[in-house]
Amino acid sequence: MIMFVSGRLKDHHQLAAFDCGEPALNLWLTDQARRAQLAGTSRTYVWTREDSDDVIAYYSIAPTQVERAGLTGSQAGGYSVVPAYILTRFALDRSIQGQHLSDDLLLDAVEVIVKAARAAGGRLIVVDAINSRVAEWYHRRGFHPIKGDPLRLVMKVETAKRALNTSMVTVSMEGGLAGMVLSTPDGQATSVVISADELRAIAREIDSRVADAKPDTMLSLREAIWTAIGRDPFADDCQPRMAE
Repeated sequence: MIMFVSGRLKDHHQLAAFDCGEPALNLWLTDQARRAQLAGTSRTYVWTREDSDDVIAYYSIAPTQVERAGLTGSQAGGYSVVPAYILTRFALDRSIQGQHLSDDLLLDAVEVIVKAARAAGGRLIVVDAINSRVAEWYHRRGFHPIKGDPLRLVMKVETAKRALNTSMVTVSMEGGLAGMVLSTPDGQATSVVISADELRAIAREIDSRVADAKPDTMLSLREAIWTAIGRDPFADDCQPRMAE
């Protein structure tokens, strides 16, 4: 397995070979990222392979403010100007695209923002999608478009905190069986095998919950699994009950 090193952009990082397919994002990394960091206007974080200084993914974060207009009452929290952090740039090199690593990079960015909010405050996480397809990608991950601007989406920091404290399930298929791995925030992992029919039932239940979800709500994946197949396969005793 290839491991990636994540950290703040430093002088030794090599940027010239980076190519995400979007010339503007490539150019910003090579020509502006270090300058913006020195000026204190944003911070850039990069991924490299363990044996290389070549950057293969990056994102940039900056503090910002969001006007009350366009936000829901829950998002604004009663303020006319809401302190926030904006994910200004987000890109993966072509060499690692198509490997389902975008979610990992986004999780990395959200973790950095949540830590900053704990130290210095901040209510919202803001993203500006470059097109409707990207906006939909963010929407599926819990961001919600503001009124009047479908390409600007926000998530409450508190919602992100709850998401970081939940577990993640990954799935692999082989023949008529599906392998599921539950990874918890403390680094533990539990694997189980279910049938393809059970996996399809779980997928239908999750799709239904996502369609009916209200803004700024978190979905319980294990509860959805329980509802779909009548048991929690990750429970220690494998009995049909939800783990605490």
